[in-house]
Formats: sequence, structure tokens, C-alpha cells
Amino acid sequence: MGSQVDSKFTWVIKNLAPFGSQIIYSDSFVISGCKWRLIAYPKSKLLNYLTLEVADSESFPIGWRRLANFSVTILNKALEQIYRRQVTQQWFDHKTPRLSFPLMKTTLGFLVDEEVKIVAEIDVVEVIINGFEVLPSEVKSVNRLFKRQPDIASKFPINNPLLKTSYMNVLLSLTKALHLSPQKISNGDLSDTETTLAHMKSIGFKLDWLEKKLGEIKEKKAKEKAGKIKIQNTEEKLKDLKQKCLDLEAQLETEKAEVLAASAPLLLSDDEDVF
Repeated sequence: MGSQVDSKFTWVIKNLAPFGSQIIYSDSFVISGCKWRLIAYPKSKLLNYLTLEVADSESFPIGWRRLANFSVTILNKALEQIYRRQVTQQWFDHKTPRLSFPLMKTTLGFLVDEEVKIVAEIDVVEVIINGFEVLPSEVKSVNRLFKRQPDIASKFPINNPLLKTSYMNVLLSLTKALHLSPQKISNGDLSDTETTLAHMKSIGFKLDWLEKKLGEIKEKKAKEKAGKIKIQNTEEKLKDLKQKCLDLEAQLETEKAEVLAASAPLLLSDDEDVF
């Protein structure tokens, strides 16, 4: 059982006895855009080792790295602190996706009813994916980008970290812009996007899929424009027809009035004789 608040994850193991020497895994949890999990190694009703692991790291593209500060506190059922590991800074990558450390058996001997509460605090300092430093909030988007387009930056020649970060931010903005509905993209924005896309391709990014997306949006925008013109023309024709109908109705009323007047009986004047 586990619960999470901001950068802190609390994992409660109710009873160590049934596990014996069986490895225990916590639920995965997300902190700073990165997914983690804890692994406990019990032995003789005690915790022998504890591990912090990057969850699902096998699915990440080669070249990912993240720098994190990690601390852990272990409490017994009476909420007495029985172990505290001070902040440790660690680089995690595809070769080292986890951090393991032994626990002090002397302090863990004070468990109550073999229940243990593990409180882990994680602060992600830096995240690098395929050589690009990204914000923790962008980790999911960048991971998804490289998973779908693994060769997107294979010919990108720039090595300067600041420039690489800037170009990645532009690429993410392009991706977000081209996933908007055509109605939300103005012609001016579309022109700027096309210019930026051409520049990004010229410096080595493989963006054929975004270029295709841009073409689809332009086609939809053109159809939308043509459709609006047709609607306007039809509305004008309908307006003319409605006016003609109003004019015909007025003419009809006039003609009816004339016919009614013509069919009315003639009245005799006072000075005429009546037979």
C-alpha cells in the first residue's frame, strides 16, 4: 500500500513475516514527471536492503539520464523513526537505473508487529533524454516523442547543451502547435510554423511526420476557407430569394386588394332615382 504527496511517497508494508525472503515491490509513483518504485528485500522478518528504481526504464530510449536527490525514513507501527538515510544525489541511466543500499539491522529490530512504513523523498534535479536536457514536466512528452520517432535527432549536429535544450523546446512547441485543431490555428501562426519547421529540418531534425501533419492542416484550412466562401455565397442567394419572396408577397397583397376593390358593388348616390 502506498500514498503520494508532492515529492514524498509513503509505502506501508503491513506484515513482513509472510514474505520471508521474497522481494517486495511498491506501486509505481510519479514525482517531477518521472515514474519510480521502491523495492524491499526482507530477510528473517527484517528489511535487509532497500532500492529506489526508475520504473519502466527498459522502455526508455538509450541516452536517458536523470539526476535526483533521494532520502528515506523508515518508521515502525508506533511511528518511531528507526532508520534515516540522509539526502543522496544519484545519476540514474540505462546502465544504472536503480540505487540500492543496506539497512541497519540493529535499528530495524525495533519493528512493532512487523509493520514498517517507508517514506521516500525525491527531488529530480536534471533530466537528460537522448542528450537533451528537459524539464521534469516535459519528461513524458519527450519520452513519447523519441518512442514514436526514435531517429528524430540522429543527424542533429549541435553539442552545446544550452542550444540543444533550446531546440528541443522549439520542437515540443511545434509538436503541440500541430496537434491543435485547424480552427485554433490562424493563418499567421500556420505560416510561422511552416518557417520554423523548415529551419528545424535544415539543421538535422527528421520531421517528415510533422511536415505531413502540416500539409494535412493546410489542406483542411483550404477546405474550410472554400467552404466558408460557398456558405457566404449561398447565404447571399438565400437573402436575395427571401427578399424576392417578400416583394412577391407584397405584390400579391396589392393585387388581391385591387381585385377585391373591383368586385365590390357600386353604391348609388343620393340624387339618383331608385326603382
